[in-house]
Amino acid sequence: MRPFSFFASVFFLLFSLCSASLAEKAAFARLELDLLSLYNPLGLSVSANGFYRTVYRHDDSPLWHGLYYQSGLQANLNPAFFRTGFHFELMPVTVLQIRLQYDRLKFSGKNASLLSFASNQDLFGDDELENRAGDEQAGYGNRVLFQFTLRAQFASTIVRNVSVLSSYSFPGPGPYYLEREHEILMAADDELLANKFFLLFETVLDSGRVHRYIGPYHEYLHVKKSDLIQERVGITWYQQYAARLSVFNNPRWYIQAGSYLKDQNREAEIFLIFGIGGDIHGL
Repeated sequence: MRPFSFFASVFFLLFSLCSASLAEKAAFARLELDLLSLYNPLGLSVSANGFYRTVYRHDDSPLWHGLYYQSGLQANLNPAFFRTGFHFELMPVTVLQIRLQYDRLKFSGKNASLLSFASNQDLFGDDELENRAGDEQAGYGNRVLFQFTLRAQFASTIVRNVSVLSSYSFPGPGPYYLEREHEILMAADDELLANKFFLLFETVLDSGRVHRYIGPYHEYLHVKKSDLIQERVGITWYQQYAARLSVFNNPRWYIQAGSYLKDQNREAEIFLIFGIGGDIHGL
């Protein structure tokens, strides 16, 4: 099975939506667990995000209410790699979130893990990767990530823009590698700029026990050294319940579906992401 791609876009949206419900507590710990699957490319991913957050300001003005800082650990497991790391996040004003993150990647040597390519114009679709089976490598890589999120809410309408600059380093012969999270070719030491825009409409159901968010989004990726671009548009449907399911609080499910506007292998093709998750509080 091919590993899950585009996990980051779902995670950033999920984490941002959950943040709004956490502003009242002064300090707390939380563990978020999610299982995600994807069609085109086909994949599966399990993720965990644990953090300790301190809310340092409450205010009558919504611009200054619920400001926080937090630190934590995160992990992601799929058939191609295992990624672990730590992060620090700050909300200096309610319309802005800033996140600095480091990740260590352990490549499995299977499922197109750390697969080298001679040119940035080489194809890496399903057929090409199947023909390259056995060429994978095991090893370790690094990623440093800076995330800048702008958000605003007008009544039931939420506008959110997430910009992410990531620096990657890969071992091995190269000179290009298939980066499996975004399904794009990168040089041995490269930078990726991602921008994700969401327009969401919130509906509150069942006397406030269910929150539903539906709306369009646009995603743009550019890799600096390989000079490749990926662009997608789609629809997001995210639903969260104020309930408890076994050890999990706030169970949720979410769907993203859309089309590739620009991609080296999948232009004009559709994609689908489905995920389920929940939180464990007070660790």
